[in-house]
Amino acid sequence: MKITRLYISFILCALCVISCTEKNDIADNSYLNNISDTAIGIFAETDSMKTRSVTSTPFSIENSTDLQTNGFKVYAYYHGTNNFVNANQSLYTIMDSVNVKYQNGGWVYDGDTRYWPLGKNMLSFLATSYNPNLNKTRILLNKNSSTGNPEITYIASTDLDKQEDILWGTRSNGMPYINETRPSDGLVHWHFKHALAKIVPTISSTLYTQPYTNTTAVPNTDVWQNIDYYQTKYLIKSITISNANKQATLSLQNSIASTPAWNNKIGTIDYLLDTELNDGIKYTPTTDQTNSYNWNKAGIYTTTTTLLPEGQYLTLIPKLAAENGNLRISVTYETLTQITEQKQKRDKSWWWYGNWYNYGSPTTTYTNQETTIASDINTDFIGGRKYQLNINIQANYIELTAIPQPWEDVSQVIDTETNLITIAPGGGIEFDAVQYGDSIDRTNGIVYLRNKTCALNFNIATPRGATWRAALIQSGDIDAFQFVDENGTVLSNQNPQGNVGTQATLRVRAKNATNSTDNSAILRIYVIQPNQSTIVKTLTGSDIFKEYKFVEPANVKN
Repeated sequence: MKITRLYISFILCALCVISCTEKNDIADNSYLNNISDTAIGIFAETDSMKTRSVTSTPFSIENSTDLQTNGFKVYAYYHGTNNFVNANQSLYTIMDSVNVKYQNGGWVYDGDTRYWPLGKNMLSFLATSYNPNLNKTRILLNKNSSTGNPEITYIASTDLDKQEDILWGTRSNGMPYINETRPSDGLVHWHFKHALAKIVPTISSTLYTQPYTNTTAVPNTDVWQNIDYYQTKYLIKSITISNANKQATLSLQNSIASTPAWNNKIGTIDYLLDTELNDGIKYTPTTDQTNSYNWNKAGIYTTTTTLLPEGQYLTLIPKLAAENGNLRISVTYETLTQITEQKQKRDKSWWWYGNWYNYGSPTTTYTNQETTIASDINTDFIGGRKYQLNINIQANYIELTAIPQPWEDVSQVIDTETNLITIAPGGGIEFDAVQYGDSIDRTNGIVYLRNKTCALNFNIATPRGATWRAALIQSGDIDAFQFVDENGTVLSNQNPQGNVGTQATLRVRAKNATNSTDNSAILRIYVIQPNQSTIVKTLTGSDIFKEYKFVEPANVKN
């Protein structure tokens, strides 16, 4: 009898261990009565041929080399000329969790050589690859009690070093490798698919506050004053991704092309990201409260930044948005302000005053304020896809977008520069007539408001298809300003928006709060592109200031 050398072909999924288990009753169309002289061959590769391999921590099979290192398990069932229903209804089990490994330039499987059946008799194959060192309390390869088909029960972990990669085998079209008669080359050409959803979280913000200076007179003297220079940074203390699936069971026989068949989902799990965050954006509590250590960090800005170090990500059990509630993202960030105080003095002779000059060395202090904001993300997280989860902090809320990509693609997140936004001719910020009691310092970009309404017009020309948005970014302890409509009614959405390419009007009014010091806020107008990247650009056309600052003057004496 001629024996053809065995190879098994896989693309992005792994094959299983092979064993021969004969049924008690062998009919005329039994496997033993219909064996050909063509050996079953295996060839395997993954769908992710172009990406970097990460095979240590966390466990991942990203390319054919990874698959060759890890191997896989295969199941094969003979069911005569009838279509495959399930393992229990097949006539003969040819391979039962048979280990397949790569040796001497080819794929080989454990045990004796298996052969294709003759004529129109068919075999069906199922396969998987996963971390062989993972404890069985977290992953268990078993058989369904009703169908006899192999399935994997998996329990997710919140530990970034214990994120897993589970693959299952299909044809090139993403459907199960079933009802296969003897091919001319004798090979089973497997394509392996990722069963989990890969999450790569990123973050950006429109919270940037322009540095500013505050001059304070020293009581009972006219020759001393203090100059305070304020700078602000924003750092992330923690991010929680909650309501993810904790446990589920994967069937190796999917019914939708390239889509893993998960069922029996049990429980939820929360991912807390704090110490794992990239150091450049992470707020670290300090024992001396000076915060100089945190001040030297980059912080978060409009440019999109990865939350986690390179090679770190989350792998989630797939979850539909309508399935037991959405994923919920909670962000706790610190507003860190550096205050540099310089004492100044001027000489006085009778009625003549000299110029102010610095007196002594400046002193630096820090203040920080913790804020927590949260939002749901209404997105289906499907197995076999990589999602760039963009977290954009916008004044008093966060905007969440999940951009799905094939797992094997390298993420291409484009953070646009400010010069990619253009203002229509004459479309910079122009104010309507100033109402009584208010004033506008156009030179320095300051709008003084009490309880009046200030209306401003602008027109952003490009990029077309994008959306402009606006926010009032609080500078002090009091939230003193609000957006209103033409009737003075407070807008329910305090982050108004509109389409780029059309004339727009915003109306801002102070809340007329009782305050012993000036309250202030920055008016930020920015653009969200269709790819969800954020653009911030001055609309003032001034070299002195970049954004207008609204000030509510003090109305109560200390």
